Amino acid sequence: MPRYRLATAVSTVAIVGAFMVPATAQAAGLRWEKCPQNEDVWCADLQVPVDWATGRGSITLKLARRDATTDRKIGTIIYVPGGPGDSGRGQLLGKNWLSEAAAERFDIVSLDPRGTNESDAVKCDAGLIDDMPNLNPDTGGRLANVIEYSRAVEADCRKQPLDVMDHMSSRDVARDVEAIRAAIGEQRISLYSRSYGTLAAQMYAEMFPHRTRAVVLDSVFDHSLSGRQLLESSVRNVEDSFYAFADWCARTQSCVLHGKDVGAVFDDLYRKAERGELTEPSNPAKGITATELSWLTMRVWLYRPDWAGLADRLARLSGLLPPGAPVGFPSSKGFFPMAAFCADHRITFRSESEWRWQWARLKAMAPHLRTHMVWQIASICAGWPIPATNLQRRPDVRVPVLVLNSRHDPATSLEWAVNVSGQIPRSALLTYEGAGHGVYNRTACTEQVTDRYFVDLVLPAPGASCPSGTTAP
Repeated sequence: MPRYRLATAVSTVAIVGAFMVPATAQAAGLRWEKCPQNEDVWCADLQVPVDWATGRGSITLKLARRDATTDRKIGTIIYVPGGPGDSGRGQLLGKNWLSEAAAERFDIVSLDPRGTNESDAVKCDAGLIDDMPNLNPDTGGRLANVIEYSRAVEADCRKQPLDVMDHMSSRDVARDVEAIRAAIGEQRISLYSRSYGTLAAQMYAEMFPHRTRAVVLDSVFDHSLSGRQLLESSVRNVEDSFYAFADWCARTQSCVLHGKDVGAVFDDLYRKAERGELTEPSNPAKGITATELSWLTMRVWLYRPDWAGLADRLARLSGLLPPGAPVGFPSSKGFFPMAAFCADHRITFRSESEWRWQWARLKAMAPHLRTHMVWQIASICAGWPIPATNLQRRPDVRVPVLVLNSRHDPATSLEWAVNVSGQIPRSALLTYEGAGHGVYNRTACTEQVTDRYFVDLVLPAPGASCPSGTTAP
């Protein structure tokens, strides 16, 4: 049986004492100006080194800030967005991620992480990036083609003058967060992080404990997992979310697939896609691959979650309802955030047969969804020419941490949250007994528990949970 080469752990670098925030950041006196997109939000730029180890180069971090709404301000919460590739600045322009109670007491500052969006994004040829190779071995996908694609993308992205791609790990982002802290003049900061951003937050708490007041890891990423563990736990998790949806549909008369075998409906569509016969109902000229069917099911409907919308979509694809609006992934616009994931993970396949063996194993674990978007990312990272600089290992965090996770989260599993909470001695886990990706703003209960920690530094008791919202899920 082929063996998967597991990532090896690396020892923690003794970096806290050696790392210094550049004087330019300490004295930045950020020039905050009202954002033209939203005058309730302040925007600023912060220059940081491309390479924190040597101080070489300079990139511009794009920041946004919303002020506390009362004069009883406690401090600043820095929001570290997920993805990788989400725009924290853009999200803060749209809304305040803090609850009303927390927004009264804290400024909130966020950023576009380095190499993404407005912070000197790694820009490449959009046509090349969007021409993704087939990642499904059952329909002709080959690892050799994926590796060729990875190398071609890296070579094209390398054409820009800054070597940001070489310095996009979550450890680099953590150093950027420390530069933000110094620039805003806070002695200590609180962190709210979400999804992939929870990895940078763990790095920050580990590297700068004396600057850390509170840390919330919402829908947490477990960086201690080997390549195989990451793939297999991800696919088990998305299948669990699909089963939760199917169970809801069986119990809910308003579900348009109520009374039908939802798993069988999906399987029929998947097999049709494998044969090249599944098309967009409103545009029969546009085919839908089996991989796209699974990934869109996860990313569009299970994430939110929107179970009624997913049932509607499957019914339209099956011809049980008239065609609706088309659904698809937007163009990358030449943006390649997967470089950040590759910087944080060493993932290798030693042969084509090993890649195919792993695929077959994932399908057996998830008989409906078959795959997870992590399969795409892991396969591309296996061929990524730039070595990972922030290898997988357990966190060494000694400050109090609040971990939040849904019971049925298709992206970051409750299994991961239990693992991470167990790895951080002074942490507490709050489980939201519902579905979807992201917990803080789900219900009054999840907000109250999180806000009590932010405001009073009180963690919930072991085994704490919040019920699902009044309207499923």
